Amino acid sequence: MFGIGQSLRRKPRQFSYNPRYYDAEREARNQRRIELGHAPLEDDKSERKPGDLLRARSQQRLEKAEREAAVRKKSNMTRVLFVVLLIAGFAALLRSINF
Repeated sequence: MFGIGQSLRRKPRQFSYNPRYYDAEREARNQRRIELGHAPLEDDKSERKPGDLLRARSQQRLEKAEREAAVRKKSNMTRVLFVVLLIAGFAALLRSINF
């Protein structure tokens, strides 16, 4: 009646994990190596691990920002040099006129 007691009879949620990548042959080779007394094979370095793509993108953004900052710095230095040369040229012009 009105769901009273249903929470007591309800089955708890189950955890179900299915691995995305499973290599049965590799597992068999590792098991055989363990049985023979050898160390299991190391994971391939070419396999991606969780977060690799995020780290790579973050690194790319950081490198891009550094390149852009270097370009901006060079551009700002060019502007400052131009202004200094403009002022020096104007001062030389005023001296030549004897102002």
